[in-house]
Amino acid sequence: MTVDHDLSGVLRSGMCIGCGACTFADPSLKLELDPGRLIFQPNHAGSRGAASVCPAVRVDFSGLQARIFPGQEQTAYGVVRSVMLAQSTHHQRNLEASSGGVIKELLMELLARDEVDGAIALRHVEGLDFQPALLTRPEEVDSLPGSIYHNLAQPGTLRILRERPGRFVLVAIPCQLEGIYNYLFAFEPELLDRIHLTIGLLCGWQYSHHALRAICDFKGIDVHSIEEISYRGGGPVGKLRIVAGGRETAVGRRVDFDYQVAFDRHFNVPRCHVCINHHNMLADLVVGDAWLPSTVATRTGISLVINRTPAAERLMEELEAKGRIQLSQVTVEEIRESQTDRTLFGGLAYPYMDYLDEIGEHRPDMTALNRDVGERATHKEVERFHREAVRKRALQMEGRYRFLRWRKATRELVPFLDRYWRWFLVRILRIRSLKGERREVPREKLSKFR
Repeated sequence: MTVDHDLSGVLRSGMCIGCGACTFADPSLKLELDPGRLIFQPNHAGSRGAASVCPAVRVDFSGLQARIFPGQEQTAYGVVRSVMLAQSTHHQRNLEASSGGVIKELLMELLARDEVDGAIALRHVEGLDFQPALLTRPEEVDSLPGSIYHNLAQPGTLRILRERPGRFVLVAIPCQLEGIYNYLFAFEPELLDRIHLTIGLLCGWQYSHHALRAICDFKGIDVHSIEEISYRGGGPVGKLRIVAGGRETAVGRRVDFDYQVAFDRHFNVPRCHVCINHHNMLADLVVGDAWLPSTVATRTGISLVINRTPAAERLMEELEAKGRIQLSQVTVEEIRESQTDRTLFGGLAYPYMDYLDEIGEHRPDMTALNRDVGERATHKEVERFHREAVRKRALQMEGRYRFLRWRKATRELVPFLDRYWRWFLVRILRIRSLKGERREVPREKLSKFR
């Protein structure tokens, strides 16, 4: 594995995720959009200090959890006090969020409290640019965007923590929190007192800007004229909506073939392929889509919520008591069913990191208690995945998006259709439940949701 005296391995592999921690450890660095890979990464290799905080170099999950949640038991799911299904009772807020509207309800509640001075969350700047911004009033919350799938540079969160005194709520994806905590514990531990609560997202993947260029190419949109973009909204799955040149284009996320090509996993930021923390082990409270067979037919989204602290648990119960949300208690099995073993337990990520070691390529030094749980990809599968990733990234950099679409429609068609068939069996026919492999969430726990 690469010696971590600087960020050379990260730059060579393209594994930067844009958290910006390195730019605070080494002020000579700044994040720039690489013109070939179309991801944000540092402008040079920097110093040992920069490498020491980079989550594409090392993450000590056990050590970080012990410091963030002292004395709490660590499991394959992280530290867990309770798991819930939840949904905002504000119908429009729920619809716009697609996944329950719970994060906005949490932020509105917290910003109304005297002990909270603000919340740091992504806000739309212009075009494809979204930046961490400080919110101080509950009425600002509904203007926030939903989930953003494309890669961003996000050093703004640390900048706000450093420059603004007070107590703040942070909304962050897993790797962003990894970088923030790596930096704070190493360089500015006094800033930890400024974090009142962290709200983490259950993360799928981040995509390079090639995904956006591909979908724009397929739909006849000038990517440089994009004014607004929304990846979700309007129901549990939602649509990708792009406003460019005053015209809106809506793309079905589940059924549109062009979307399936442009947001294929090989368009991910490379660091996503070795992520073992999709369930956001470092966040106090984690929110994401409840992709469960028992919720698949609901008209509006339902959130899966993981509470890692007593304060997070109380907050959810207080929101329910105030009539702001509906919630039902469930178990960690719903985390597993919602996220799948390969995502939750690193079923591809761990074998892929081992493979990268074999071939002498850079990968982050990290492991967690989820390493030995669930099904693992075989060496042959990992080798094929890597070969495909290298090939497809080369085609993306050449702008050959239509060739990738043709490829998906021909040589990749069978595995593509097989994935849909497996989704239909598990989510619609509930075949695992029929075979006695798991129990569905009882109907009485779901009757309160829309």
